[in-house]
Amino acid sequence: MSFPMGALCIKTEINHAEGLPKASLHEHFCHEDPVRAAKEAAKRRPWAIGLSVYIWNSEWMRLFAVTVRKMDPGIMIFAGGPHTTAYTVSLPEWLDFAVLGEGELSTVGALSSIVSGKRPDNLQLDGIITRNYVSPVSSRLPELSKLHSPFLTGEASGVLKNYGSVLWELTRGCPFACAFCFESRGKRTVRDYPLDRIEKELDYLIKNHVENVFVLDPTFNLNPERAKTILRLLLKKAPEEMHFTFEIRAELVDEELADMFAELNCSLQIGLQSSDEEVLKTIGRRFDKDLFTEKTRLLASRGAAFGLDIIIGLPKDNLKRFRNTVNYAVSLMPSNIDCFLLSLLPGTELAMRAKEYGLVPGQDVERTILSTPSFTEKDISIALSVRRGMDLFYTKGQSCMWIHCILEALNITACNLFSLFVKWMDQTGRSEEEDIWVLQDDFVQSLFEKTQNAKLLPAMKSFMELHQGICYVTDTCEPAQVDLSYRPEDLALLDEMSLAEFVKSKKMHRCSPTIVMEGSEIKFY
Repeated sequence: MSFPMGALCIKTEINHAEGLPKASLHEHFCHEDPVRAAKEAAKRRPWAIGLSVYIWNSEWMRLFAVTVRKMDPGIMIFAGGPHTTAYTVSLPEWLDFAVLGEGELSTVGALSSIVSGKRPDNLQLDGIITRNYVSPVSSRLPELSKLHSPFLTGEASGVLKNYGSVLWELTRGCPFACAFCFESRGKRTVRDYPLDRIEKELDYLIKNHVENVFVLDPTFNLNPERAKTILRLLLKKAPEEMHFTFEIRAELVDEELADMFAELNCSLQIGLQSSDEEVLKTIGRRFDKDLFTEKTRLLASRGAAFGLDIIIGLPKDNLKRFRNTVNYAVSLMPSNIDCFLLSLLPGTELAMRAKEYGLVPGQDVERTILSTPSFTEKDISIALSVRRGMDLFYTKGQSCMWIHCILEALNITACNLFSLFVKWMDQTGRSEEEDIWVLQDDFVQSLFEKTQNAKLLPAMKSFMELHQGICYVTDTCEPAQVDLSYRPEDLALLDEMSLAEFVKSKKMHRCSPTIVMEGSEIKFY
């Protein structure tokens, strides 16, 4: 996920512009010393240095730039990236100019003007911030068909070998106005890269043996027919081991898309954020719960892997509503649930209206929420404990296929289960570093015995063992032997039958089948 796609796009356009010195890319990471990196950069004696600034690296970049200034005041320093919206109030002394929004045209335009003799302070271009000028608009949007591809021009070749994953753009822009998101402050025009470029880039990625591709489109299936065209291309050309991640809107899924997603080696991430209509309305999102449920269950019925995103601390949200959201999310059987504490990202609507909403951020670099008028600091602490249990028991433990049996048998909610799991771990001194499946087995046994449901344990643990074995085989493609108290074909009935009913109607049959992956199918021997 640290693949430097934004910087590569800027570098590529600079290197294809007339009259500009060639640009090179130098990568650094937050664990490195910015002072040392700056001294190394100054020794290369560049005429200009461009920085990709995000909220999580902004302090690193400041220290880097300040040191470069001390080493060589003559080096021009400019910045782009999402965090530059914070510079509209005041451009830092260590920058000569900054770029707002998509940076290709504005960066090249600014550098070309400077090469022609214009001082950075005197620039007055769309999307540029200087000492004396703040553009009232973001950068002019480039026509995507005219941009040069970092892949096809070879500009990315020098760094591609360092990454098992790449970021890939198929469109730019987002028509939605989610108040917590950077995209909400940009132009809402959605533009598509030409399909012939997409096909050529796919060929390039395949040729270079890229294993994981994260598609950057904010909503891949915004245009369902175009999405289907691209999926047909991926299904036709991409090798089986090549994995794709897409961010989608569940409401726009139809049966054909669901089938394609299920056939392709991919995972989908869907932004639920909250299941409460009032909370979602506050952040500019519409929500039809029945439609959302229908579409996610369509994906699940086809076997498409999808995850859900939830945010803690949105305006008007509270602990009760958060618990309802978690319980609802688990009921949809996603493969993973990613839960985030709200960050007040510079330039977003929520950051600008934080005082109005009573949002209190912490001092951490991402300005994560400490409390809101409806979500106290104590309640947020409880929500974070639920998140800890959900991350471990549900997502890491891959329990989506069998957790419903526990909830139904013990008549508890998913939130309560996650809280009990965290409490059990703390009381017993268990560590998150332990094998998660061992932790799950021990916790479930303790829970069933404590609630006087020990007679259900053989069936429950067999169902867990069966799915844990399937997950292991799916993840590793290696065979696994599982010890069961019931036949696998009988245990499959637990997808529809209650645990108590199953135990009453089915005889125990101890067996140790071996699970294997044959092609794309799971088989038992």
